[in-house]
Amino acid sequence: MHDTAFEIGRAFFSIYGVPGMAILDVGSQDVNGSLRNCAPPGSTYLGVDMSPGEGVDVTLQDSHKLPFEDGRFDIIVSTSCLEHDPMFWLTFLEMARVTKSGGYIYINVPSNGDYHRFPTDNWRFYPDAGLALQTWANHAGQSVTLVESFVARRRKDSWNDTVLVFARGVARPVGDFLCDAIPHAMNKRKPMEGDDVLNHFQTAEDQQLINGLTKLVIEAHKRIAELEQTVQQHEAAMKTAGVARD
Repeated sequence: MHDTAFEIGRAFFSIYGVPGMAILDVGSQDVNGSLRNCAPPGSTYLGVDMSPGEGVDVTLQDSHKLPFEDGRFDIIVSTSCLEHDPMFWLTFLEMARVTKSGGYIYINVPSNGDYHRFPTDNWRFYPDAGLALQTWANHAGQSVTLVESFVARRRKDSWNDTVLVFARGVARPVGDFLCDAIPHAMNKRKPMEGDDVLNHFQTAEDQQLINGLTKLVIEAHKRIAELEQTVQQHEAAMKTAGVARD
């Protein structure tokens, strides 16, 4: 788990979590960190994954079938997992099914980043992914509403996270939005407050960085050309002065 994935997950629990919750982590294997230790006090935390390992309480036989009854969990979290899922849209329906009415689904997936097979790497998620998943779930008969979404800027690592928070049925109100707690979050969407995309960026942070570096290179070449011209002028002046002395 990279730095921003952990920090944003911890912030999610601080805003949406309350003590004593039933939490399911989909794709819970502890690879460089887990959200388990961020859960609200007194919560029950169950982790599922396709392979056994640290942080995995239940090993799934079918990645698109969660072996739990309807409405069992208050919160479902999934971090850096659905990009590896060949049919993540089916897994999302299962996540919605096992979430209690009034509960939340939190998804953190890459918007960009390295090709990392675990065992495969299939997808990247853009700002409108939350609306698409809401439409898909509603079409399939699941009452799911996008509460907020955004793309986070990178910090020490190379990843930009797309973060999606959904409510199952009628959600309990929360005081703050997660997107407002994350510095410089891009393409923020809060559908309950309107259709506007806040802090809108058409280009991904990779492209923003490339554009910035390209501008610096152009400015450097311009400065080099100016210095070369100055040197030529000084050489010409020195040559003229030398001729004049002769």
